[in-house]
Amino acid sequence: MPISFAVDGDYVVWTQQFASPTVYLDTYAIREISESTQLTTRFAEAIKRKNGTWLLAPLSMGEFAVFKDPRHCAQAEILLAQVVPHIYLFETKPLSEEGDGGLSQRSRPRPDAKNLDWFSQRFCQGGSLQDVFQGMFQLVHDRREEMLECLNGAALPIKATFERYRQAESYRANAKAAPLGNGRSRQFVIAGELSRDFVLDINANISRNDALDFMHAVDAVDYCDLVLLDKAWERRVNGLRKRIAEEGVDMPVARCFSKSNNGIETFLDAIERWPEVSVSV
Repeated sequence: MPISFAVDGDYVVWTQQFASPTVYLDTYAIREISESTQLTTRFAEAIKRKNGTWLLAPLSMGEFAVFKDPRHCAQAEILLAQVVPHIYLFETKPLSEEGDGGLSQRSRPRPDAKNLDWFSQRFCQGGSLQDVFQGMFQLVHDRREEMLECLNGAALPIKATFERYRQAESYRANAKAAPLGNGRSRQFVIAGELSRDFVLDINANISRNDALDFMHAVDAVDYCDLVLLDKAWERRVNGLRKRIAEEGVDMPVARCFSKSNNGIETFLDAIERWPEVSVSV
C-alpha cells in the first residue's frame, strides 16, 4: 500500500510507496470532488482499484483556510477517509537545480517526514489508519488565521521573485527563446514554462493565489501522471507538453485536466482506464 505504519519494538515505522497512477488535486479540485458524494466515491474507488496514489501536500490542505464555511473541511475529511491508505504525504521544497536522471526521469516527491512522525504517534495510540488521518482538514479550519499567515509567507516571496525577474530584459529574452534541453533540471524547465505568461507580460497581475497555484503545478506536473488543476494552469501545462513534442525531448510530465469541458469526468475516466490512457507526450 502507498502508506503504512508498523510497530517495531518501541517505535512506529512508517513507509510510503508512490505507485501509479499518481494523481494530484489542487485545492479547488479537492473541494469540487468532495462536495459530491458520487464523485467522492468514484475517485476513491478508482484510486483503490488501480492501487494508485493521491499526492497530498500541506499546501493543498492549508489552502482550505480561505474557506470560512466549516462544511468544506468536513467534506474533504470524508474524501480523505475514503482514499486512505492510498495517499502520499510530501514536503514542498525549493526548486532543484539538479535532476537524478535528467529530463527523462521524473523527480521523486520528498516524504513529509515531520508530519509522518507525528502521525506515527497517533497510530501508536489508536492503531487505525482512518483514525490517524482524521481531522487533518478540520485542524486547518481551527487554525485559519495561522494558516493564512503561512500561505502569505509561502506565496509573497514567489510573487516578488516573478516581479523582479521580469523587469530584466535579458531574463525575458531567455524565457522566450531557451530550448528545453539546455542543461536545466526538470523542475527548472517546468517552472520556466509554467511561469512564461507572468514573465513575458510585465504588466500581468500576479496574485497570491497565482503564486500558490504555481507551487502546486510545478510539483504536480513533475511528479504525477494525472493532475486536476484550474483552466489557466491546464492551458500552461498543455503548452509545456506541446513544446516537449515539438522539440522531440524525452521528458514525461503529467497529463492535466481542469473543470472546463467536462474535465472532471475525463480525469476520473483516465484513472479508471489506467494504464490504457497514455500520459506520454
